[in-house]
Amino acid sequence: PVNNSFASFLFGQPVFFLQGGGDLSRNLRGHDVNLYAQDTYKVSSRLTINYGLRYELPFPHTEQKNRQNLWIPGRQSVVFPSAPEGLLYPGDPGVPRGLIQTDKKAFAPRVGAAWDPTGSGKWLITSAYGIFYDPYYTGQGGPLQTPISAPPYLQTPQVSIPNFTDPFNGQNPFNQSFAKPMTLLTLDPKLGLPYAQDWNLNVQRSFGTNWLFEIGYIGTKGTKLPRFVEGNPTIAIPGETTQDNADQRRVNSGCTIAAPSPCTFSSVGLISGIANSTYNALQASLKKRFSHGFSMLGSYTYSKTLDDVSSFNITGSASQSTAGENDLAQNPFNLRAEHGRSLFDARHRFVVSYEWDLPFFNHSQDWYGRVLGGWQVNGISTFMSGTPFTVYDSTGVSAQGGAPEISGFPSDRPNLIGNPASGTCAGNGVHTGTADCWFNPGAFRRLDPTTQIGQFGNAGRNIVTGPGVQQWDFSVLKNFRLTEAKNLQFRAELFNMFNHAHFGVPVNDMNSPNVGQIQTSQPGRLVQFALKFLF
Repeated sequence: PVNNSFASFLFGQPVFFLQGGGDLSRNLRGHDVNLYAQDTYKVSSRLTINYGLRYELPFPHTEQKNRQNLWIPGRQSVVFPSAPEGLLYPGDPGVPRGLIQTDKKAFAPRVGAAWDPTGSGKWLITSAYGIFYDPYYTGQGGPLQTPISAPPYLQTPQVSIPNFTDPFNGQNPFNQSFAKPMTLLTLDPKLGLPYAQDWNLNVQRSFGTNWLFEIGYIGTKGTKLPRFVEGNPTIAIPGETTQDNADQRRVNSGCTIAAPSPCTFSSVGLISGIANSTYNALQASLKKRFSHGFSMLGSYTYSKTLDDVSSFNITGSASQSTAGENDLAQNPFNLRAEHGRSLFDARHRFVVSYEWDLPFFNHSQDWYGRVLGGWQVNGISTFMSGTPFTVYDSTGVSAQGGAPEISGFPSDRPNLIGNPASGTCAGNGVHTGTADCWFNPGAFRRLDPTTQIGQFGNAGRNIVTGPGVQQWDFSVLKNFRLTEAKNLQFRAELFNMFNHAHFGVPVNDMNSPNVGQIQTSQPGRLVQFALKFLF
């Protein structure tokens, strides 16, 4: 079954087989040099300016034994003369030890100002702007350039439509120095330093003795952000495009449909710094500092965030209902079409938190005072509009081959012909916005796998909004004073106190009979008790 990879595995009907082997060990080395200067200038008693300049010189990571490679079609390695054309290694002309050139222009200015317009200390206007670089690191804190798939040190031979019991026909694919066809993961030679520009403008007003109101605008622009791209895409050939000949139709495969074997290269994943993002938000908050046993903070954000890709790592699966997003580009020749709402784009978000020391019997020395006094209640309530997801089709009409269609990461999309948020679901007549019909599948038209094979749908990325969030968390605690230095604390905590249903993303595979239906949800109410001894 095309839309159920595990079922295909159980039936023994794979359409793709990939096996890795070789030396996975890597000894990466990296270092950075950072310089900065900053100063604060007090223009007057009511205006202060802070400014500075930071210079960052991060060096790309090197490998102790140079076990890394680039992929530049049309060039032959002199370090490895036996390597297939396109594989280059540290030491080849124009290829440094770190694979990519060191960016020496990472200047990051910052400036900020704080102004008290009245001089009373009750008003404060602040604004700031800065540039921030992210030197070759992933969001997980690890080095960005770790293409351990570099052959011949590590090889990942693959077979399309294999014999499941003997995919390599009795041959050892690792006997030769360069297994074919090769699947690669490496860097775009033009990969540069990603950076973000941040700016803000805020107004604060204090009133009463412990209250503070703040409202402001926040903006961020991300540039040269890393993303995965298919560096060796397939080309649709009218009348000859099938799911089985993807490698023969690749831009740089080393084979053709007329001469299908052996192909040198299959899918080539490149880490490329071509993604961009924007974030704009209105933020407001009301805060009461702790006094008279009570404090609270309420905040509201109205925002919009757009990007080309929302995560560095590839996400998505045949069960898109849990992931909600597929960061693989549908059409590798039209990456601009991937620009859309971010996976985490929630238009409205309101959060209020509070802490209250109950004043009852706090100073009573009687037994009932010790029991009924000393209690504290806390709470956090969160209300958030839904985040978006992508409607896709796992049939694989585009016949791209490799990861998108047949390794569990489908990226094809249907055509958009209506409004997904209106109408009813065919077959059950249920109106959209319910668990049985969150969006209208009739707003999409699937591409015909026979007459439209090799084509792409026009539906955008993340164009449908998922369910929102309403969360009430509450806790109550009681402190028992045993001695001057020893206390016993009892805690009762309730998460999702009102047991509100938090639905997951609906089934968004047009190839599923349950498309549009919500079949997953977050856990319900959770209650826990704890006893803590403080000394």
